[in-house]
Amino acid sequence: MDDEKEIISQKANNGIGIVEFFEGKNILVTGGTGFLAKALIEKMLRTTPKINKIYILIRAKDKGAAFNRLKSEIIESKLFKCLEEMHGEYYKPFILNKLIPIVGNIYEPNLGMDIITAQQITQQIDLIIDSAANTTFDERYDFALDANVNGPYQLVMFAKKCKNLKLLMHYSTAYANGEREGLILEKPFTMGESITKEKITTISSFTNFPSLHVDNEMDLVSKLKNNITNNIGLEQIMKNLGVERAKLYGWPDTYTFTKAIGEMMINSMRHEIPILILRPSIITSSYKEPFPGWIQGYRVIDPSIFLYGKGELPAVYCDQDTLMDVIPVDLVVNATMAAIAKHGYLQSPQLNVYHLATTFVNPLAIHQIFDYCYEYFTLFPLVNSKGDKIEVKEMKYFDKISDFSNYIWEVLSKQHKVQDLSEKELLKIHMRFKRKVEFLNNFSMLYEPYGFYRGRFHTGNMRNLMEEMSEEERKNFEIDASNINWKDYLTGIHISGVRKHVFEGKKLCI
Repeated sequence: MDDEKEIISQKANNGIGIVEFFEGKNILVTGGTGFLAKALIEKMLRTTPKINKIYILIRAKDKGAAFNRLKSEIIESKLFKCLEEMHGEYYKPFILNKLIPIVGNIYEPNLGMDIITAQQITQQIDLIIDSAANTTFDERYDFALDANVNGPYQLVMFAKKCKNLKLLMHYSTAYANGEREGLILEKPFTMGESITKEKITTISSFTNFPSLHVDNEMDLVSKLKNNITNNIGLEQIMKNLGVERAKLYGWPDTYTFTKAIGEMMINSMRHEIPILILRPSIITSSYKEPFPGWIQGYRVIDPSIFLYGKGELPAVYCDQDTLMDVIPVDLVVNATMAAIAKHGYLQSPQLNVYHLATTFVNPLAIHQIFDYCYEYFTLFPLVNSKGDKIEVKEMKYFDKISDFSNYIWEVLSKQHKVQDLSEKELLKIHMRFKRKVEFLNNFSMLYEPYGFYRGRFHTGNMRNLMEEMSEEERKNFEIDASNINWKDYLTGIHISGVRKHVFEGKKLCI
């Protein structure tokens, strides 16, 4: 304990002591091949090379398959090119010495590890980073509960066996705050609470509303599945159930609902384990590190951007003044390392919550995003299948889905000449129009909660973290989102980054 106080005293003059904290540490990472965790692993290896081992939990049939995934999805990733240039011919020996693939499954006891491996890991690790999740908005309820609730349950059970554990860090989402409005504080969730209950209690303290409890949700799913004799229609039933339960308790979709329940699960089980819950908002491509524009996969705002660029989304169903909270992945990574170091030093048996978000310090409205997209695609248009440049027009906004649908019909009708066609050809075109309108309607309804969102995420803990960092740490682990020029970022970094890293080698034409 005296040694710990001495360390804290020494680092007081040198910021948090981020680099020093990670030296010699053994870390277990779940979801390590995903977008965020991969960026975090790269930054830890690049800035804290004296880290000892990073054990990466990978779903695979055996050790050979796990190593192949590590090699193809991490070691050979473009993201790691800067690290490779730093180490030159010693890159592979360096990274193979640091990264250890572990066959496992977060949904299972001991995280799916074999007994010997599990025992070794529990003796060695200092830190757990949980980045595993199912992020599909309208996922089957049973699948979402397994990934986002049972996963954290198994993780905390495993954490309790770890002898030297200093901290368990869990990624949630800022949108786990559901349908809360106004300025949303960084408060932990406790089992039994819900957004609907909060609203009802605000109106009348005498009104009762059923408590939200994970056991009840698990039982509901189990009983429903047992009552269904065949699997025909089960997927849609489970999807509908997730949305129904989410909306009942005050969440917009199955994803954010189950992430909130996952937080409740961790809080109810943690006991003396120091817990850090980080809630990023919508994570986008890298702002600066390891190079601008890196991204993996099609993220939340990107389908709308590229449907617009392809001329297939001439309007949006939303309030154009709604703030869209986005944050570049490297800022999330930097805040993660700083927060881990701070609370890893303290090792206080508490649960601390951080919003990693931008609306409070650097707001960005939906209409701004599409204004910038209009500028970008006017200068750098996509092309159609004939090689012609696609001309985009300024985005239209509708706050009623019926008006949105009617406008899409109108645009489609103007784009396709229908005179002098036979009845059969007209019917064929009409069906094609109908399918397109239905697709855009369903797409718009999926994103509706975010297009009319009325909350702003307070980032006081992130601001305090920045104030505790030394000048050098603020430079090397930049977390201040107030400096981002959104126009420059979207038009100069993000959209081109998606084109390069997601669509490279693929046709973007229509």
